[in-house]
Amino acid sequence: MFKDLFSNKNELYLNKMTSNLRQQIEAELREERLKEIEKIKAFELEEFLGRLLIVVSNEVDNLLVGYGKEIIHITQASVPMLVVHDIVNKRDVMPGGIILCYTEQKFNALNRLDPNERIAIYYNKAGQEEINKNHLIKEEVFPSDVWSQKVHAAIEEFNANKNQGNVKKIKP
Repeated sequence: MFKDLFSNKNELYLNKMTSNLRQQIEAELREERLKEIEKIKAFELEEFLGRLLIVVSNEVDNLLVGYGKEIIHITQASVPMLVVHDIVNKRDVMPGGIILCYTEQKFNALNRLDPNERIAIYYNKAGQEEINKNHLIKEEVFPSDVWSQKVHAAIEEFNANKNQGNVKKIKP
């Protein structure tokens, strides 16, 4: 009788230890996988460093045109985020939209769309249905022809500064 009681306790203790060990190993494997995923994300973002970019925002706004400045790691999870220097508004941002390498063709095609149509591209990429944020359009959103002039002026200034050595060389 005592023998059965002790063997049951030992078996329960062994099962508990095995379960705890399995949970610990699974947690360590999850952590390693997350670190690998973050390394891959950072590697993918490196493609944008030093390049002229277009950002299609997830908000009602004009297209952001700038260059990939640096990759920073935020939050405790060390999530890599690209910092883009907006050459029109002359400020650094961490974009929350679709990032594309700049070409005149892409810029003109996207700039012709109204902000709500650009938002539809962003959200439909994620599998959402119809999106309408027309009610959120800000007064600061410029008409496409005005925005095109501002962007081209900023690119000319940017290229002039780059050629004078005032700005880090940017990949085409």
